[in-house]
Amino acid sequence: MRRGQISTTVNLQKFIKMIEGYSYNDKLIAVSISPFTKSNIKEVPTSKNTPEEMEKMIGFMFIIAGEVEISIDYANYKFGEKCWVEFRPSAEVKLIKYSDNFHAYIIMASESFILDTLLDKKPIPVSHFVDSRESPHMEITDEELTAVKLSADRILYYMRIDHGFKKDMLHNTFYNFILEASNIFRNRDGVRKQLQNLSRKETIIRDFLILVEQNAMTEHNPSFYSDKLCISTQYLSIVLKETTGHTANYWIAKKITAQAKVLLRTPNITIKEITDKLHFADQSSFGKFFKKHTGQSPKKYREEFATPR
Repeated sequence: MRRGQISTTVNLQKFIKMIEGYSYNDKLIAVSISPFTKSNIKEVPTSKNTPEEMEKMIGFMFIIAGEVEISIDYANYKFGEKCWVEFRPSAEVKLIKYSDNFHAYIIMASESFILDTLLDKKPIPVSHFVDSRESPHMEITDEELTAVKLSADRILYYMRIDHGFKKDMLHNTFYNFILEASNIFRNRDGVRKQLQNLSRKETIIRDFLILVEQNAMTEHNPSFYSDKLCISTQYLSIVLKETTGHTANYWIAKKITAQAKVLLRTPNITIKEITDKLHFADQSSFGKFFKKHTGQSPKKYREEFATPR
């Protein structure tokens, strides 16, 4: 595999210009990386000065051919052909190596663009995506790869041309893309029900997971989330257990543990500082929590990740 020069957090604006990608108002980004465009990749400067919208994007990459090594939140992964990869909003992403025949698509959208796209459309059930944060990738079939490639090509097409209804066409083509993505997850978890309006319970789950994503570092008690949702803590856990198989405490702990892993992989931050960032009373409390949910002490986990996977 070829050694790349990208060693900083990706500045998407400059990245897409280097590899002939396209951006719509910094809210939707579409890139096709091929052997013909990789030669333009030299160095991607830090993303500190990128617009706020671009720092709140969810990203999807699917690989047509070749291999790539990427660091996601300081953990290194190797991805190959027919691999689907997700990038969470604000994730630390670095390109390390790629093969000469590397060919992939990257589609990224801001939270506001996604919300505008889904306005007045059938919502996509969140239950297909709740476990994707822990594992950022999965293998996809030839048929699934063909489907998402066609959708991505349509996005790129409307990005390139001057069209009287460009905004509407991009929202429609992106909606088609995320429907194909949702179908991939439906195929994985065995769900066969048709897309439908979210039920009251599904709405509670969606809103709860959003709150956990935003507040878990500082709020560890389920009562905080049930208060925000205007329901009892007991009912919240019943709904979650019934639909996802896990309680509120599980999802809160899952998010805290995931964030703790990221921080433990982050250079030049002490375990004491991590304890403070995650709002634990002391290092002993944090250590017990982390070992309970991972089977390892924070120190042991950090030592194991001192060398790339």
